[in-house]
Amino acid sequence: MLCLTCRRVRPALSRSDYTAERALLIVTRGLCACGLPPGRTRPPPAVREPVAAPK
Repeated sequence: MLCLTCRRVRPALSRSDYTAERALLIVTRGLCACGLPPGRTRPPPAVREPVAAPK
């Protein structure tokens, strides 16, 4: 459950991973920001079109 690099809590892989124990660890140690869990990919960034200024 802990990241081997930063020793913080890694992101959960599924909804069933969210437990009271995980929540307590996140509060005490923080959430890992080193990267994504193994086997997960980051979704492509959303493309935003510019908004025209009002006339």
